[in-house]
Amino acid sequence: MDYSKFYTPTEIADLLIKQLEINPPNSVVDICCGRHNLLYSAKQIWPKAQFVGVDVIEHLVDDIDCIQSDGRKFAIEHSNQFSLILANPPFAYVNKKREYPELYNNLPFRYSTSRLENEMLLANLRLLNSNATLLIIMPRTFINAKNNLEIRKYISSTYHVKKVIRLPDGVFGSSKISSCALIIRKADSNYSYTSVLDVMGVEKEYTVSKPVYVRKKQMDAGYWDTDYMPTMSSRLLNSRRGTISSSYFAHSGIPILHTARLQPQWKPSIRYVNENISSSIYAEDGDIIVNRIGKAAGQWCIYTGDPILISDCLYRIKDPGGDIAKKLTGNVYSSPLRGVATRYITMDDFDAWYKSIE
Repeated sequence: MDYSKFYTPTEIADLLIKQLEINPPNSVVDICCGRHNLLYSAKQIWPKAQFVGVDVIEHLVDDIDCIQSDGRKFAIEHSNQFSLILANPPFAYVNKKREYPELYNNLPFRYSTSRLENEMLLANLRLLNSNATLLIIMPRTFINAKNNLEIRKYISSTYHVKKVIRLPDGVFGSSKISSCALIIRKADSNYSYTSVLDVMGVEKEYTVSKPVYVRKKQMDAGYWDTDYMPTMSSRLLNSRRGTISSSYFAHSGIPILHTARLQPQWKPSIRYVNENISSSIYAEDGDIIVNRIGKAAGQWCIYTGDPILISDCLYRIKDPGGDIAKKLTGNVYSSPLRGVATRYITMDDFDAWYKSIE
């Protein structure tokens, strides 16, 4: 497994450490320490603490105890032993699900994840002693994707999620990864709100926005990102997602609508599938087609023509009276996109944006 993903820039490390607002820790650990930038930033403020860096790659660093180990294994062996935990785990898939089953022992529900950063989060939480704090960088999908809803509920009800800090997309360079930092406390589980902040700027010119406060009731329900708070009313749009993936595409055969690049007058591309493909999701004349994935996620058009299949990269919205098209005309999707490297929207996102149009 390649753990050498994206290192924390020094300026971001310094900024995040200042956001902790804690008493001096006795012991500080980073179980995916990489270049040790988070540890170095903490050491500038609390030089008398014990600093431990853990990584699968061997390191030799003055004034930091370096241990070569898988961070998950280290966490299981050193539970409840540290007062400050720092982490920027690799954003990657695990080689094997539940390779370390001990990480899941205390969860009140059956949970399995294919994401390494999620397992590393569970590992880091194990390291917290009675009054400890965890600062961890995660993909922004952790705080807004539906498949992380149950684990967010568990964390909010068990720990104090003190701050959610949304980082600029360019903070890790040209990859444009959408990420955030979480500050989580072992104590104070009866907190009343969480601060949500944005880091703004580029390179060394970073500032932090004023916080938006999210009540614990909302956090306990799993809604941690203010850009994706649930609406109280049900979905307005009658929509379906296509069911045919690109693995079925062929050089010729039955035409199918598929995603396309961002463009001023967006419209889907045409691909082909073999005749033995079966699907009930067609676009018909007058339907709204919405691009679901990629940089053009949220772009839409009115389909005209004979019935045609759509791929799983598109949504189809039925609009028999043309009222939806009339409201959408002149508007370009402007809500935030989800995703880490590959951006996407849900139909709930598009529905919420549609409702917001005056």
